[in-house]
Amino acid sequence: MELGWSPALPPITKAQVNKLLHTLWNPQFCQACLASDFSADCDSRLCTTAANQDRFRLYITYYKRLCTSYEPLALDDGDAALQSHDDIRRIIELLKSHPDKTKTEIQRLTFPTPRDPVDEDGALNLAVSAFTMLNCGSQESSSILLEDVREARSSEKGGHIASETLSPVLLGPKLPHGYGQGAEATGRHPVSWTDDITNHLRYDPLNNILFIFHHAPFLKEQLRLSEDCGTNTSELKDGVIPRQYALEVLHSTQKLLFPLWDSDSVSLLQSLVSNSSFDNDILNGNNDGFIGDDEEKIDFEYLWPRLSEVHQEIQNPRPRGWLANWLERRSGARYVMLATVIGVAFAVLLGIVSLGVSSYQAYLAYEAWKHPTDTGLLSG
Repeated sequence: MELGWSPALPPITKAQVNKLLHTLWNPQFCQACLASDFSADCDSRLCTTAANQDRFRLYITYYKRLCTSYEPLALDDGDAALQSHDDIRRIIELLKSHPDKTKTEIQRLTFPTPRDPVDEDGALNLAVSAFTMLNCGSQESSSILLEDVREARSSEKGGHIASETLSPVLLGPKLPHGYGQGAEATGRHPVSWTDDITNHLRYDPLNNILFIFHHAPFLKEQLRLSEDCGTNTSELKDGVIPRQYALEVLHSTQKLLFPLWDSDSVSLLQSLVSNSSFDNDILNGNNDGFIGDDEEKIDFEYLWPRLSEVHQEIQNPRPRGWLANWLERRSGARYVMLATVIGVAFAVLLGIVSLGVSSYQAYLAYEAWKHPTDTGLLSG
């Protein structure tokens, strides 16, 4: 008999959710909940536990989806690398305690008794995905994620774009209401959410979709925790991604793509929240004091290549359909060529119609000559 599939990890309880949030970002919880280790219902009017669960509702959904993807290779459940949600929290605590360790070293600390190496790798990838909201299961990232993460900021920059440079471009005469609003309104570049922070602003030309990382509460917690951090290593100890990257993701969404001071952009964001499951906190421009005055305008050190690609797509959109591809790349030349082709086609069509009319008139004249009427003879 074929057995039905069941997830390796049991469903997460409310108490485990609260413990996970406390481990990740230590948001504000009431003392009664902390004292009971979230094991008892709290009747305090000042309790923020329910509010925290509501605020991080979409993150919790993301976490549950991660857990359902875990499939240990061990036949015996007792040999699985992950047996409970507490195991995931323990790995996250190790990651925060040892930000200078490589992935191999973290793996040895996590599993002092060796298990299946593939299962260990999958368990560690899942925990890091929950910790950082990036996809660690891909072949490109899983094996190098924790190798020299401290150097990612300096080695990947390669250049930068200032926000003052981009703002007039993205909010200028060509797209007065922001890239996102103009793109969605015309249907040329549909917007889709992503749970992977490294996919933010990734443009998929094949399907013509721009991906937006929409977990604003996650980003704001990163900024709150990194407010007093001086280095990437100290940021990792506090459980956060590099502050500069969090700022770029939040600013590029709320100030460049969907400027919150623009009513059309806000209307679009509201529709994305209602119809496309975007996090509703993305509509909240309140930074709660975690963004300094000198950080209101930033240089985009990480996202400049993707912003450049978005800018290029706005200025010279990729042709869609066989006719647009045939007419080629430059928008001005494309429309001139299109007008020329339409004019030539109209002239050819008009010529064909004129030829048809002339041919029909010639046919009538020939028939009249071949079969003359006898009206003249009869009258005589």
